[in-house]
Amino acid sequence: MTPYMRYLAGIVSALVTFWFATDAALACACCSNTASRYVAVEKLGEQRLGEIGRMTFAEEAFVAETAADHPIEIQNLGTKLLLAVTQTSKEIVFSFRDERGRAGDLTLAIPDTLSIFEVDPRGSEKDTGLGPNLYKEWQLSADASGTGIIQPLVDASQKVTLILHGGGRGCTEAMHFTDWTLLIRGPADKFTLYGALSSAGR
Repeated sequence: MTPYMRYLAGIVSALVTFWFATDAALACACCSNTASRYVAVEKLGEQRLGEIGRMTFAEEAFVAETAADHPIEIQNLGTKLLLAVTQTSKEIVFSFRDERGRAGDLTLAIPDTLSIFEVDPRGSEKDTGLGPNLYKEWQLSADASGTGIIQPLVDASQKVTLILHGGGRGCTEAMHFTDWTLLIRGPADKFTLYGALSSAGR
């Protein structure tokens, strides 16, 4: 091999080593650890707000059947609702329509803080080298208001909690969240709505 060829081979070897080292470093930035647990309330910054804005909601919502003696306002909703969601930097609007065609909106103000829960569930899933797949929740609790069929169920001054459910490792993106839950505690009763996120990388 000529000196020139040895020189080129050395450059190629160095570049390959650098590429693998960089790739490993990027992978490690998103690793997780066995028994990992993180519970905190953080200021809702632009990065996380942006990820929430990239989440899209499936077109069906469901009423959790947790009590047979729900007030008539909740029973009248049925168990399945059509759903459309619009988001701005200030609010998330859930537009519902029941099986009889009646409509109503629930508007959730975007809060200043975000509650985060991440935990290694320690099941039977094998570690593939990047750490365990964590269960994750982002919770937004804020003032809400209702119109139409939702108005009797949501008092103007009450808090509603939106829970975004997902998984993943050290890095979290919109596609990692698979489902949502709305916890509503109003003048009629407490009840729960839930559904899937169509933006999930299932």
